[in-house]
Amino acid sequence: MSTPKNKRVFEAMAKQNGTDAKAGTPRPPLLRHVRDLLTNPPAVRWLIRGIIEADTLALLYGQPGAGKSFLALSMAASIACGADWYDHRVTQGPAVYILGEGGGGVSRRLRAWQLSNPYAHLEAAPLFISRRMVPLGEAEAVEEIAAAIEESGAGKPSSVWIDTLARAAAGLDENSSRDMGELIKACDAIRARYGCAVILVHHSGHNQERARGSSAIKAALDTELSATKDGPVITLQSTKSKEGEPFKPLTFQLAGVDTGWNDEDGERVYSAVLEECDAPEQAEQLGKNQGMAVAVLRGLFRQRVKTASEGGRNPESVRIGVSDWKEATLLNRNRFAEVKKSLIEKGLITISGNFVALLEASEPSESVRNGRNRTPDTPPSETSESPLGLGTDGRTGRTESGQDDEVATRWNAWGDVRGILNARPGVASPETIAKLAQEQSERDDNALMDGEV
Repeated sequence: MSTPKNKRVFEAMAKQNGTDAKAGTPRPPLLRHVRDLLTNPPAVRWLIRGIIEADTLALLYGQPGAGKSFLALSMAASIACGADWYDHRVTQGPAVYILGEGGGGVSRRLRAWQLSNPYAHLEAAPLFISRRMVPLGEAEAVEEIAAAIEESGAGKPSSVWIDTLARAAAGLDENSSRDMGELIKACDAIRARYGCAVILVHHSGHNQERARGSSAIKAALDTELSATKDGPVITLQSTKSKEGEPFKPLTFQLAGVDTGWNDEDGERVYSAVLEECDAPEQAEQLGKNQGMAVAVLRGLFRQRVKTASEGGRNPESVRIGVSDWKEATLLNRNRFAEVKKSLIEKGLITISGNFVALLEASEPSESVRNGRNRTPDTPPSETSESPLGLGTDGRTGRTESGQDDEVATRWNAWGDVRGILNARPGVASPETIAKLAQEQSERDDNALMDGEV
């Protein structure tokens, strides 16, 4: 009969004999000559070129609402599909995304990514989403994750994502180096088992300058990434690159997508995807209301150009009335007048009679995938259920074809603009926009409480 003591003895003897006790495979010698390192250097293997290396431990942190989960999900989807992530080449491989309960928003975000990247075929990609979090402080956590991966048919994942660290650290103290050491130990065990990268999604501290919790976390990392949000601009930058130079900061904004699904009341369901945008230095020249007004005007222009094209009219004939613009911003008369005057002085808009026009480029290039080649009106087939233990969380909703385009352009119109929430033409009434803004605000508040934004 085997006892814990006999097991430890067996493992010790196996190590002395140069084998792995669990797998029975030969172990390499403990020491090697420096000559081997200099003449046979290990190749640098990238998961996402220039950002995350394969078989490393990485962490992405940011304040609630900074877009860190949008970034992480888009990375995981790109890896599973083998699609470049904003011009950064990826190494295709199965991706496992472990998140806490209440992640119904994940299905909407993935749907938005699918519609924005139709040729990536996300519905057929080896991306597996957990239905619940596995606390990494528990003794059987790694075995539970391994069993779920095997049951799902995921194979050997190239990346495992933990969103968020706070949920995975249930029962542990984030400020304790001992407790965080246990969590890191579990992450290292997953890495060793699959030769994969493990990426943790975490919250920042109150000053946003560092990730929350013990400094032992950062000390154990190969890569640390920071997501910050200033107005509508999300900035991703490297705050630790153990073996190389940090990449140049990347800047994004959220662009709204009509998922084509309806909620239980028959209302359309919206989400967003990341789109590259100007660097913060340019965005910081605008105040909150100024940036919102420009985004709203750009959205009106895009939708009316689309409507004109679909109706066989010349898109160059599209004009936006000042009164339509004012109504869509939801600003009062005095505040709108101040914003309009400041944008004229900055040379961003021009007023001709009763019409307003942007002097900046109003249409970004749509020739590149991953947030820039958006074809929301040509959705690919529905995503299928993931097998067995891992699957998408939340209802998929009902797909509706031939939707009347009287449902107008919708966007978040409070505070900072997070992105236009509908790719369909038209202009919503202020009452409709206000209602959508309130509903979205309530959803965001709930998400913040769940630690999922």
